[in-house]
Amino acid sequence: MNGIKSFNCALLIIVCVLFRVYTSVHITNLDVPRTYILEREEFITAFSAGHRHPLVHIESEPDESSSSSPAATPTIPDTNFTAAAAAVAASNISSSSGNSNDGKSSHEIKPLIMDCQYEIKANECGFVLKWYFNKKLIYQWIPARNPVGMNQFKSELRTNYSMSDLANYKYRALVIQHPKLNHSGEYMCSVQTYESFDRKAARFQIVVPEKRLLLHYENDAEKKNMLLIKCSVFMIYPEPNLVLVVSGDLLLVSSRTVVVSDRHRMYNKTIYGLIDKHLLISPTSIGCVLTVSGSSYVRKRETIYYDTTQLTRWSRLRMDEQGRFEISDCSGRSSVSFLMTTIVLFSIYRRYFRVRIHI
Repeated sequence: MNGIKSFNCALLIIVCVLFRVYTSVHITNLDVPRTYILEREEFITAFSAGHRHPLVHIESEPDESSSSSPAATPTIPDTNFTAAAAAVAASNISSSSGNSNDGKSSHEIKPLIMDCQYEIKANECGFVLKWYFNKKLIYQWIPARNPVGMNQFKSELRTNYSMSDLANYKYRALVIQHPKLNHSGEYMCSVQTYESFDRKAARFQIVVPEKRLLLHYENDAEKKNMLLIKCSVFMIYPEPNLVLVVSGDLLLVSSRTVVVSDRHRMYNKTIYGLIDKHLLISPTSIGCVLTVSGSSYVRKRETIYYDTTQLTRWSRLRMDEQGRFEISDCSGRSSVSFLMTTIVLFSIYRRYFRVRIHI
């Protein structure tokens, strides 16, 4: 009996919840772009001119080419790359301007528009829409009143931007006139009436694309059997994440990381990884993946590792005092080659077999 009562109570609660959802105000879609790209040249010019607001455009889909611009930049610190390695890596970088102005002036500022789409029943009263930035109220609109910008966004919002002709939907969007680096964060839309409320949040991240992404490998100076892999990124905002990948799916833990930032808040970052060359099957792929936390921004660089010692392996063939064939390594020590031992034994067998037949 108690079980039946519990079941009826649970069913009643579910019906009430469903009834409330379909008879109350609720958000159907929160349109906040996850990633915005700031044009490098415009950003540096604006920064140098006294922190004017730089141009932005939406990042559509991450591609595997590295974005760059011809803007003048400060001197890049030394990251232990040889000039030859840097030149080779730089020649492989595919550049893209990232300009989405469609022929418009490069100094034309595009506002950032975040849309909050919702449904509200005609019988509900007391509707209020609010926008929050990092849980702090920055915008409020009550139908029949003018929208109001608040706190640090008070003078940075376009409050007369209309998204619809309908009275309860007209000023629902949050429009930032001139997006800046410190506008990255969490945005939340809240809608409420006297009877109900709903809210949704989304993360927004501004990215200044890197000028260069370089990947290089070389023999470790201290441990001859180890391969040193270095991945460096120059002039990017914010600080990115770098991951080394070997053979397509093996993540290599970095042994050292160096991070430097300049007066423009641009980051240069280098990670180093070590791996035993005996674990690699030549040729094999070595890659570096760049990501920015809280965004969809992804860039990749890849190269192929070739073990050059295999090309000169037979040139280091030696015979010891007992007549055994050995292959000496770079340090002068020798290691017995199973393959060569097999060849020698087979040669002796053939010679002995021929002698027996001749007799």
